Amino acid sequence: MLSDKSISLDHLTLGVCYYPEHWDESLWENDLERMQEHGIEVVRVFEFAWNLAEPTDGVFTFDLFDRFLELAQRKGMQVILCTPTATPPAWLTHNYPEVLNADIDGRKMNHGHRRHYNYNSPVYHRYTERIVTKLAQRYGDHPAVIGWQIDNEINCEINVFYSDSDRAAFRQYLQSHFGTLEALNTAIGATFWNQTYTDWAQVDLARPNANGTHNNPHMALLEKRFFSKSAAGYVKLQSDILRKYVGQRFITTNGLFGHLDNAEMTQTALDFITYDSYPNFAYTDWGNGFGLGPLRDRTVSWSLSQVRSISPNFGVMEQQSGANGWDFRLQAPMPKPGQLRLWTYQSIAHGADFVSYFRWRSCAFGTEIYWLGLNDYSNKPNRRLSELKKLHGELKQLAGVASSRYKADMAVAHDYLNEWDGERDKFHGPVDVASVAGIFAAAQHAHAPLDMVHIRHTNTHDTTLDELKRYRLIFYPHPTILTENTAALLKAYVQAGGILILGARTGYKDEYGRCPMFAMPGFARELCGVEVTDYTLTRADEPEVTVVWDGEPVSAPIFHDILMPVEGGEALACFTGGYYDGACALAVKRYPGGGAAYYWGGGFGEDTGLLFLRKLGFAQPYADVLDVPKSVELSVREKAGVRYYFLLNYGMEEAAFTLRQELTDGVSGQAVKGKQALEPYGVRVLKM
Repeated sequence: MLSDKSISLDHLTLGVCYYPEHWDESLWENDLERMQEHGIEVVRVFEFAWNLAEPTDGVFTFDLFDRFLELAQRKGMQVILCTPTATPPAWLTHNYPEVLNADIDGRKMNHGHRRHYNYNSPVYHRYTERIVTKLAQRYGDHPAVIGWQIDNEINCEINVFYSDSDRAAFRQYLQSHFGTLEALNTAIGATFWNQTYTDWAQVDLARPNANGTHNNPHMALLEKRFFSKSAAGYVKLQSDILRKYVGQRFITTNGLFGHLDNAEMTQTALDFITYDSYPNFAYTDWGNGFGLGPLRDRTVSWSLSQVRSISPNFGVMEQQSGANGWDFRLQAPMPKPGQLRLWTYQSIAHGADFVSYFRWRSCAFGTEIYWLGLNDYSNKPNRRLSELKKLHGELKQLAGVASSRYKADMAVAHDYLNEWDGERDKFHGPVDVASVAGIFAAAQHAHAPLDMVHIRHTNTHDTTLDELKRYRLIFYPHPTILTENTAALLKAYVQAGGILILGARTGYKDEYGRCPMFAMPGFARELCGVEVTDYTLTRADEPEVTVVWDGEPVSAPIFHDILMPVEGGEALACFTGGYYDGACALAVKRYPGGGAAYYWGGGFGEDTGLLFLRKLGFAQPYADVLDVPKSVELSVREKAGVRYYFLLNYGMEEAAFTLRQELTDGVSGQAVKGKQALEPYGVRVLKM
């Protein structure tokens, strides 16, 4: 069982990101005092300040750090101190250009942005170890410092690495993993297109070729596993140093980014994970399958579910407080009145006990001049600060929410191998992205709280049956890579009474992305009692093929598996239309004790997800307590028999809802029942 990598607080706590190096020292004291007036107890500092501590190679000066931390201690402000490795100083990158990352063509990145280093440079390791050790020795037991953040946003913006150091480390990684070239050649199907290696010196990361990337898909998957291992190892390098000096102070990092097993990183190096939440990014189409639409900033709730799958109680290190954009790129508008409060509650509703805003004051210079904060450039009072002060008063009444746990009876299963393989493989990646979006939308509109659960088989952890048994229903939409170990775990889950739903494109690949010669869906065949006899990508220029289940038509978007029940499987629904009209589209294998494994021969639209939830009894699980409209999100947290219902209205219109049982308003303490209303962007926290 995974250890509980959770933040531990006795009350809901607010913080802010602050950059004392950006402001005249005469502002510091007033800034801290005004923070405290608005309920802020914690500041995060110095994540980009390496040159302030080491202005030249081997020359250290901590005067600015010392003065700020002394002031914070005197003012009673708590501090999260960061290791400043996300932006190496110019003297380091100039003197040692091998620390820089490179693109696939081998062109080194230049100094002047951030995250332009690589994780495998021995030189960068040496300088990282030195600066982290110096900071930890000086401030490890500082009374104002309550915790440490490693680096900043690991793998953000850049999550591929092609420096000479990375190429050498990749060969070492493969040698350690496979032992022999013969084993590597077998794993990557090297006989195709004469790709057989005869010397380890021939092995490399991706290089330019006709496709601009790896011709070998199996090596491409190994490359992403290597990127993840490199990033997690770099975080552990720092945390191992900090552990020697910081005592019981926590160690974390912030954000969830690509080509990184964030669960593995947290398990091996951190006390818990924190997230950077920018809901207005949902107004920009990031190509993640959620995009624009009626859910918009509610899609961050799915991101927060991913964070919660790693740390059931977590922190938000950067919570959006203003408009977002760099000096050359506008990304999001200003929060409307009420949205700062709404987004804070959104984070709390999903398990955040600590919320830190980005940033205290909008920066007057540099790349982030349009990444606005709580204070405008003028430093005068504004509506966002007024909203924060009101929110602080409410959170004092909700202190009991801290350490309560998000309550969900169903989850979406996730694994990194399928995620990484699906980035390249357009035969299954887009199906999974769209299906997760459909299932999430269905759960949101059915007011059925939804978790994510990781399926992991790593050096440090195998997902256990107990982890799955926390949920009565698990969607595992399209596990194209389905190993025998995972199939055995899923079978144990349904044998224990769980309900499992798999979708098209399941089980036809092994852990290296190869397609073995066995009947599809591979190890899911016996599990679900079904065989795939044919399959096809759907086409927009052809008549839509639907599925009819008990007389009810429903979509099966993007891809279709044509099914045949076998080994105890039972057909439940058929395709209508196309050359496979009348063929089986949904099958189930039932197990003693109420367990069942469903195989759905398509992608999951919102209507598909809703149909499953209704038929299996998971829609509107709290209908006996309250009735809320689709525009309102319902999240539930629970502790010691006390249940907290969070109602969040993301709409621009007032939303009416009804309480069918008497509940207590978490802020006012008054008993409430019957018809109620939520103002635009309004929030209510009710408990029973």
